[in-house]
Amino acid sequence: MDDSIRIFDRLRPRLMGIAYRMLGTAAEAEEIVQDAWLRWHEAEDDPPDNPEAWLVTVTTRLAID
Repeated sequence: MDDSIRIFDRLRPRLMGIAYRMLGTAAEAEEIVQDAWLRWHEAEDDPPDNPEAWLVTVTTRLAID
């Protein structure tokens, strides 16, 4: 398993928690986390300096939208 997948899997519970608290349903939270995964996967060529901050920010902004 490559590092980007390992990082995302480690942070998935935190991202789910953030999205769930913001949206109130597990289904919507899972959709947001999946969208965050797609954006994370697209950013693999130019990875962020702080992956955790990047993923938390993306998840939060997707949930706000």
